[in-house]
Amino acid sequence: MIFLTLLSISWQHILIVLLISIPFYFLPTLVAYRRKKSNVDAIFTLNLFLGWSVIGWAIALFLALSNKESNQQNSNIDQLTKLKALHDKGAITDEEFLNQKERLLR
Repeated sequence: MIFLTLLSISWQHILIVLLISIPFYFLPTLVAYRRKKSNVDAIFTLNLFLGWSVIGWAIALFLALSNKESNQQNSNIDQLTKLKALHDKGAITDEEFLNQKERLLR
């Protein structure tokens, strides 16, 4: 009897379930997009094809929430900008500037 009740689900109920579950399924992609990650396409692909497994969804979410690349890259750019400003003011020599720049770019 319960089986027959489950088969009589209307299209409105199916639509409501889809509208609730699809944003949750693509949560890692949405997080990566909002955080302006450089690998949004890779996260979307992983989420699309392996998101159905809990492990694939968790890995995609982990990649979306990690901030290793963006903070490191922005930090180096900020430091290079400050270093160039010090060099332009004459606070550091050409040799010091080149040594620090080389250290930051490694």
